[in-house]
Amino acid sequence: MTEIVARNAPCPCGSGLRYKECHGKLGGAAPRVEELIARALNWHRQGRVDEAEGLYRQILAADPGNAIATHFMGMVAWHRGDKAKAEALMRESIARDATVPDFHSNLGLLLRDTKRVDEALAAFAKTLEVDPGYLEAHNNRALTLESLGRWDEALESYRQALQREPRFAAAQQNLARALLARGSFDEAWKRYRWRLNAQGHTQEMPDEAAPRLPADLSGRRITLLTEQGLGDVLFFLRFAPELRRRGAAIAFEGDPRLAPLLSRTRLFERALEPSQRAFIGDLPWLLEANDPERHPPLALVPDASRVERWRGRLREWGPGPYVAFTWRAGTVTTGGPVRLQSKEVTPQLLAATVRGETATWISVQRLPREGEREALASALGAQVHDASAANDDLDEMLALMSVVDDYVGVSNANTHLRAGLGGKARVLVPNPPEWRWMTEGDRSPWFPSMRVIRQRLDGGWD
Repeated sequence: MTEIVARNAPCPCGSGLRYKECHGKLGGAAPRVEELIARALNWHRQGRVDEAEGLYRQILAADPGNAIATHFMGMVAWHRGDKAKAEALMRESIARDATVPDFHSNLGLLLRDTKRVDEALAAFAKTLEVDPGYLEAHNNRALTLESLGRWDEALESYRQALQREPRFAAAQQNLARALLARGSFDEAWKRYRWRLNAQGHTQEMPDEAAPRLPADLSGRRITLLTEQGLGDVLFFLRFAPELRRRGAAIAFEGDPRLAPLLSRTRLFERALEPSQRAFIGDLPWLLEANDPERHPPLALVPDASRVERWRGRLREWGPGPYVAFTWRAGTVTTGGPVRLQSKEVTPQLLAATVRGETATWISVQRLPREGEREALASALGAQVHDASAANDDLDEMLALMSVVDDYVGVSNANTHLRAGLGGKARVLVPNPPEWRWMTEGDRSPWFPSMRVIRQRLDGGWD
């Protein structure tokens, strides 16, 4: 075995001791390259990127041609935002060993992330050529096809993965999303139950024989549980009134910020014991809720005193109409085999959306970055008032959403609050769209009062 570390350096085994005090002792030996690779990959999976990088460097010092260390140094570069370096290292690893399917798949993800979708598709095809059983390549190929608007091909790619492995939870969840976006609600809601498994909330697979809820729920007590973000919870609450219509008593167990809003709906009990417990995202399947027109957004009632306070503040800011803006939402991720969940548009695009209109403009962007509101004001040629602090209190934001005349921006929790008030909005939907906004048209059946403005496949918005 070859010693590849200095005697006073930390021992690569992870003990925290210096090498000479651990594997470097008389009779000891440095870990083999194979052992270091296994340890580095494990650290990388755990998010200990700096420590993994240190081991990759040690491996390459001893074995400069090591394809695995080279490839994952590329993954480290991607994690840190250097996509050019990441691509160069990934391609170098493939040149050294083209038989590893992960190398081609990760390169495909990077190419997709840099909008080179045709090259990404070729990389996923190469992955499947190297290993026809590499299920993630089908999944990632389908996600890429979605970005090209090739939805039928994407559906087929998900199905190909599931033909090989029906328990592939990520593909089940993604197929559900794509089916929802295309309006195939019955099959979609059935597959959507796999999200709990795909997201690590449970190891159990959905029970195919599980019964749905009957038409008569008289005497039943049901507590709704949540496992999703605030916007998703607000969306799925639209199905709660159907439980009441069927005779059930219902309670809500989730984000406490929703408590005052839900108490005013008069639908929910404080607590129900004993009670059947159901995840809120399973309600459409349990209720066979396949007609969006029958399930409008849950009607929300704002606090009257807050409403009057906001009306006074808006009058101080200027005359109506009052238009609120949001330009960024979602979770930003950098690097790695994930689908980006961020939604962001430029101040210039927001200004173009309302070109020619005269209004009092209001920013409700949560945690705006320095200079963003000023950039929007410059693009509008008018002052933009700051109401971002309303995001700290859902009841406060609901009151504000009830008094503005229009809302323009990307989809976020405020969009769902606005929907619960029956208010109009102009929603800028990036490509590929979130499933609830569907794949085409200027309206979604889930949000009939809102106009959808779609990003083109080439990234433009005209």
